[in-house]
Amino acid sequence: MQSPFWRLTALLIIIVFVFFLIIPIVRIMKGSFQTEEAGPFTLKNYKDFASYRSYWRSFFNSVFIGLASAITTILVGVPLAFIVSRWNVAGKALIITLSTLPLMLPSFISAFVWVILLGRQGMITHFLRSIGIPFESIYGYFGLIFVFTCQLYPYVFLMSLSAFSTIDESIEEAAKVLGSSPLRTFITVSFPLITPSILSGAMLVFMTSVENFGVPMIIGEQMPILAVQAYVQFTSEIGTHPGMAHTMGIILILITMTSLVVQRHYLAKRNFIQSARGRPLVKGLPPLKKLAASSYCYLIVFFALIPFFVAMVISFMEMRGPVIHAKFSLESYIYAFTRSARPIFNSYFLATVATLVSVLIGVPAGYILTRHQKTAYSGALDIVIMLPFVVAGTVLGIALTIAFNKGILILTGTWMILALSYTIRKMPFVARSSSSILYQLDPELEEASISLGVSPMKTFFKVTVRLMFGGILAGAILTWVTIISELSSTIVLYPPGWSTMIIEMFQGVISDDMGTASAFASILILSTIIPLLFITRYLRGEKTSIL
Repeated sequence: MQSPFWRLTALLIIIVFVFFLIIPIVRIMKGSFQTEEAGPFTLKNYKDFASYRSYWRSFFNSVFIGLASAITTILVGVPLAFIVSRWNVAGKALIITLSTLPLMLPSFISAFVWVILLGRQGMITHFLRSIGIPFESIYGYFGLIFVFTCQLYPYVFLMSLSAFSTIDESIEEAAKVLGSSPLRTFITVSFPLITPSILSGAMLVFMTSVENFGVPMIIGEQMPILAVQAYVQFTSEIGTHPGMAHTMGIILILITMTSLVVQRHYLAKRNFIQSARGRPLVKGLPPLKKLAASSYCYLIVFFALIPFFVAMVISFMEMRGPVIHAKFSLESYIYAFTRSARPIFNSYFLATVATLVSVLIGVPAGYILTRHQKTAYSGALDIVIMLPFVVAGTVLGIALTIAFNKGILILTGTWMILALSYTIRKMPFVARSSSSILYQLDPELEEASISLGVSPMKTFFKVTVRLMFGGILAGAILTWVTIISELSSTIVLYPPGWSTMIIEMFQGVISDDMGTASAFASILILSTIIPLLFITRYLRGEKTSIL
């Protein structure tokens, strides 16, 4: 890295992550080997974890649900990606756009609405029982896997879609010439070639499912889950040394890290390189087959979006505790905007602050990773930016609470620790988004500016940032909409007076106050969709003006 400015920038970002992420995680690791504050080294916490049935069952349940969700999303996402990429289904752009929405909207809202529909007293549950189908409820393993599949299948779909569109058509043609049927060609040729993309999407599903806090709290119904158990152990041990909470946090990190190592080891032992002579052609279908294929795609997409449509409708109905009355009412919104207006402000304020800080750090980090890839600084930066992906929100919340509740810098009990948590968790998304945009910008534009006597720092702000603005704005909005629905770290960290909309919604569901919960759910949905529509229209306008 030739510029001292960028060396210093990389060093400062690394220091920030070391101080606010690595050191707190190391303290949790140290605490997992102690039974009391500053106590001697011991394996007692890990022995207790292996000895008590509820503890090791929480490990089994988390891994099983994560693996099962990964498998079901593959079963849904891969065929959908194949159909959209290879057949002339109607409205491909709309299908792709709608399929991304579940990733942008809070999974907790999805769980909440599915309980209303498929809970023990749910609307669909009553209907199924009335026609003689003995459906119990959505609670348990089935419900967790079902919600995660509906919410996370886009990870597999979007990555598989890109991979199917780049397969060398000559390879598939060779298989067909040798007598292979279309189905056999798909199973033995196409599917193995896109394995890296499928595994990448499935890995994101697995990690997200394992660390998720809100869905198990609503649908798990006392089922031991690691992320939930860690929170329960931590809150029940306030005032004492939360050794078991530390232990569960480290085990959660080990699960996600192990999954990444296994994935990379599997891919490293196999060769997926192809000559890429030509992209596969999109097959034209007869009218009836096209209708069937298009209907299948839209059925999956809209089925996954059912919770968000239902939440909007319910929020305008009269609610008496958990009972819904088919009568129009604005009472839930009146309550939300008058008696509970502060959580709305808190959510917007914290999300905005954390997003701005994420952009201030993430954009330079993305530039360093892209333009200075072969330096010790950029290598270290790449490693520390990857760490938040393997740390569950609950674990990060516990780590920050312990690390900053005493000493020189006391943040626990203030709004700043929430903003810090959001920044640490979401800044890597801004960095990756920025670096992906930079790959499309010719470095010669910056070199020309520098050759005219402009310093590298001024060139970055006056030339590079302006060229990247569309990508930066897109990354910032995506970061904002994910922060505003963050539950797992918020539930651990929020101090009195700093409750957010997602916390109010969570408490409403727990206390059977469905009116308040649905109102906040609708506000969250609108807070997510409106920025996404804005950035989609903005980027479309940018593209049009450039062309």
